[in-house]
Amino acid sequence: MKHLRKALYDILVQSLNTEQMNHLGREVDPEFNVYEFSGFGDKIVIPRKVAADCIIQYFNTEEKLLDYVAYMLIREGHGASGGVIQLKGTERLIQMLRERGWNLDRENQRFVRDQKTHQNLGWGFMKQEEEYQLSFVSLDVVSSSELVRTNVKGDVEATLSRLKAYVRKHVEFWDGRLWYWYGDGGLAAFQGEDSAPMSVLSMISILSYLPVFNIAENQLRPENDVKLRVGMHYGRAIYKDEVNKISSPDMRVAQEIEKAADPNSIRASEAIASKLPLEVRRNFQVEGQIEGFRIYRYAPL
Repeated sequence: MKHLRKALYDILVQSLNTEQMNHLGREVDPEFNVYEFSGFGDKIVIPRKVAADCIIQYFNTEEKLLDYVAYMLIREGHGASGGVIQLKGTERLIQMLRERGWNLDRENQRFVRDQKTHQNLGWGFMKQEEEYQLSFVSLDVVSSSELVRTNVKGDVEATLSRLKAYVRKHVEFWDGRLWYWYGDGGLAAFQGEDSAPMSVLSMISILSYLPVFNIAENQLRPENDVKLRVGMHYGRAIYKDEVNKISSPDMRVAQEIEKAADPNSIRASEAIASKLPLEVRRNFQVEGQIEGFRIYRYAPL
């Protein structure tokens, strides 16, 4: 939700004045009043950034936020109190919602769940609030803040968007699912008896073809190759239909292991390594402990 809120906030500040934001808000929820909610009253001009903050704070659940976004998108090009609604930069927000499995139903003026995408995230069989054993993979772009600082914003956004598609393709090829993506990294999950070797082969594939990605897809400065850190752990999590809300101690272990990995390298817990066939496991070497788990480093022979 954090990234969705930020994307909506940017659209509001860049596209709408305070009266337009208030008008849309009151159409969605008649009890909303930006002048009262902000505490400014109706005799003081409210800066649009303050008004945008009020929208984000008032429509504070996913359901309420989607209702506001749906109505805002549908009213584009139409008149409203404060002038005609003309929106800027909606493509990113719409793409983020599609990736979460939401499509805009213009006839009914609301977002509806894309059932194919929704079921796919749980392999079509996982049930809400049931616990499953999975292999978790945490990925992160190395020195992403430096890439942002030294490159054009549009080039960074384009490259990270392409990286996400690249990672998703390799994860899904090995029957995994990309559950989270934070902009410069994310978390993938693999299930089933072969989830550990499948997850490892997926990550080896991603790192092996990363030079090709940098040649063909990377739009950053020539000296700024994209590099990834990878951390892996096998454990449990309680499944939720909203996969961005799934959290477990074992997922956090994967994230801690990833933080200790070197650029373009894989670190895996013993829980992963112990489930690998010999021909794969022999490429891993013991390297210390994290969170009480023995850690293995991928070092191909």
